[in-house]
Amino acid sequence: MYQDDEDTDDLDRTLSVRRRASDTAPLSVEAQYADKRAQERRQSNARTFFTTLIVIAVLYLARPVVVPIALAILFAFLLSPIVAMLERTILRRTGAVVLSLGLAVAGLSLGGYWIYQQFSGVAHEIASSSSKIEEKLRYFRRFNISIAWVEKTAQQIAESTEKPEVADLKVRVIPEKRTIADQYKKAAPTIEFVAAGFLVVVLVFFLLQDRESLRDKMLRLAGRAHLTVTTQAIGETSQRISRYLLTIALLNVGFGVLIGLGLFALRVPHASLWGVLAGLLRFIPYVGAVLSASMPTILALAVFPNWFTALAVLGLFILSDQLIGGFVEPIVVGHRVGVSPIALLVAAIFWGWLWGPVGLLLATPISVCLTVGGEFIPALRVFSIMFGTEDPLEGYLSFYNRLLLRDRTGAIAIADRYAEAATMEEMFNDLFIPTLTFAQEELNRKRITPAHDHFIKDVIRELIIRFGDRNAMIGDAERHIVAVSVAGERLSLGTLMLTQLLRAEGFSVDYFTDLPDSELVAFIAEVKPEALFVSCSNLDHLDSGYTLLQLIASNFPELMIVAGGSGFARDQQKTIGAGATYVPSTLREAKDDFLNRRKGSRRKGQRSMTFSGTRFRVPPPA
Repeated sequence: MYQDDEDTDDLDRTLSVRRRASDTAPLSVEAQYADKRAQERRQSNARTFFTTLIVIAVLYLARPVVVPIALAILFAFLLSPIVAMLERTILRRTGAVVLSLGLAVAGLSLGGYWIYQQFSGVAHEIASSSSKIEEKLRYFRRFNISIAWVEKTAQQIAESTEKPEVADLKVRVIPEKRTIADQYKKAAPTIEFVAAGFLVVVLVFFLLQDRESLRDKMLRLAGRAHLTVTTQAIGETSQRISRYLLTIALLNVGFGVLIGLGLFALRVPHASLWGVLAGLLRFIPYVGAVLSASMPTILALAVFPNWFTALAVLGLFILSDQLIGGFVEPIVVGHRVGVSPIALLVAAIFWGWLWGPVGLLLATPISVCLTVGGEFIPALRVFSIMFGTEDPLEGYLSFYNRLLLRDRTGAIAIADRYAEAATMEEMFNDLFIPTLTFAQEELNRKRITPAHDHFIKDVIRELIIRFGDRNAMIGDAERHIVAVSVAGERLSLGTLMLTQLLRAEGFSVDYFTDLPDSELVAFIAEVKPEALFVSCSNLDHLDSGYTLLQLIASNFPELMIVAGGSGFARDQQKTIGAGATYVPSTLREAKDDFLNRRKGSRRKGQRSMTFSGTRFRVPPPA
């Protein structure tokens, strides 16, 4: 039989060589096609790179136009849920838009004027308390601690508020003649600011008033073929972004209220101002909380003679930020629109460089928009992967990546985290087996070396034994099985997983490798196990495996023999013909199959009963 197989293999190899010799032209065509695809890929990457550069240049050079549009879209997202709620009343669409937009504009205008007035008072208080600041700075100079930025800030504030004493002289002022161009240059910043604000208000009005019409226009641009996908993308994206931004805005308001109340309790001047600034600056990721804490801390150093108040102010900001950002925000927002911290920091740096302070405020909303849009729009998929908090790799691919990098600690950490939320059987089926399968495919493609494959299998073998020992029940002596490998091999990982699952069911297991056949037969005759698991993974040892199966089956014809490993699985019929009871196909079915066969064999086998110390064999009922 084996000689016929070898002849067949030789014939196949001869035919394959002839086929390759005659198929030289198709191979060259395939090579040309592969080169063409590689060239197209390089051209596509080059186009993407230059397109990105052009977009960044346009965003930078067209700031006076693009920034108002971005602010208008941001306010439209923020006000959209409020408008949708108000338009169900008697106000309808136009009234709801006008009311919500009017309240927003009035609030921002009055708030900006109020903040300006409050800052004037803060400057006077710091200037009048400059002696206390100087006294505290002398304390730091004793230890050679450099805080030049604090000294410079205090000096600038004092100089801006102190009015120099001048002699009372009668001076005649001759007005300077200015042209219209000079007058326009002086008033240009104010005019541009008012014009930009007016443009934002008008854009927000039309974005809210005609949002369905704008959506329909985008659907028409997408075309009839993409109508369903585009509709779902626009609806889901706008809804999620609006809710997210509104939720973040409310959380920042809560943060500002908490800071204001805390500073009021500490008797820090202008507590309400610092609360408002804390809520506004928290829109800037990570940096905003630090900036909002620095100003009231400096004020506390200037006003209060002790150190306790300044330290209490700093502690208030730290505790409040940890409470809102680390506890409340994950519960309220959850992981619906998660953006990684690194992505937020990079986005803040990039948009701050591109658009200045407005870019810092828009960094988080823009990152959220790109992340959510990448879930539906293939062209933006890169942002969803790079900015999102979810693992971009599947569980087993991340595990495989750690093993490929020989990061044993990282791989074990992934397995431990997986074990916390899954059973051992789920971990074997969903983590270990896909990793082993993928590693074997990569080895066959010669993308990894045999050394990598051995390392992956060794770590997984160690984890199988570890989790098996952790989940094993106390072994029952009457439910005893034996696992053995063919000479020269270790137990296959599949057989090892299956026996560990059976240990969790209460079976007791004995493992043997390189055990002589005579000793194995003697051991089986002595312990009389319920089943024997034999594994063979190396094709070079397959003949020895068949011989071992024939030996065990001839000596113990009633013993259940489970043959596992890739060697035996190569030809299941031949393995069963050699003496195996059955060959498992998948781990998911192997355990249940074994338990069902075990129950069936116990029902069909002879039952025994004891009477007056004598054991009688009772045949099963017909």
